[in-house]
Amino acid sequence: MTLKILNTKTMKKQHFILTLACFLAMSLSTNAQLGGLGKAIKSAASNTASKAFSEKVSIEKIPASLDEFKTLQAELGTKPEGCIMLQLVAMEMYRRDKNVGLECLRLNNTETNLSSVTSRLNELYRENDSYARPYLVSSCFKGAKPSNGYNPEKPYTIQVRRDPTRPNDERSQMLKGYVKYLQVYSDGYDTPWRSVDVVQQKGDDYYRVSNCPAILTQCKEVDFDATEDWKELD
Repeated sequence: MTLKILNTKTMKKQHFILTLACFLAMSLSTNAQLGGLGKAIKSAASNTASKAFSEKVSIEKIPASLDEFKTLQAELGTKPEGCIMLQLVAMEMYRRDKNVGLECLRLNNTETNLSSVTSRLNELYRENDSYARPYLVSSCFKGAKPSNGYNPEKPYTIQVRRDPTRPNDERSQMLKGYVKYLQVYSDGYDTPWRSVDVVQQKGDDYYRVSNCPAILTQCKEVDFDATEDWKELD
């Protein structure tokens, strides 16, 4: 009887060990499959995130009126990179005519950003002042450099990318939308990528600039031995 009980216990123990081994094998196999899938998903996500958003926007000329600006905004303003082009255009229009330029800036900026933009432009567009930078906008267009008098290639083109140091989109309760942190390239600075924040507020078809101090700082002066003098944009 004792031997029979012992054999039964032994058989049960062996059955338990065999069952446990099968379970562990199945578990390891499943985990290996999930682990592989997890790595693949993570890798795909990393690759997607690492593909830096970069877009180019071109225009043929600077609008001559508020109506022309509105037409251009209807064409470009629904894209974040288009909003940055519109900001540069409005800044140049402000240099030429403050009244018209102000209305253009008002259309392309959040209310919280407008006054800081116009205040800074008033400093940078002073006439007969060594501090002034009338070619500020030109410096952001492709081909414009201090060495060639900031005369860009035509059509006027900008390159825009996401700011690699900041989140792609950030919810803003104050602005009632999601802020995109972008950068525009310029050869007018030692740090060529200049930050511009844009937001598409709830219910708005267009993006608006919410912060842009980096494109409102002094660019470099035209080189004293530049190949040509700066010319106004068409």
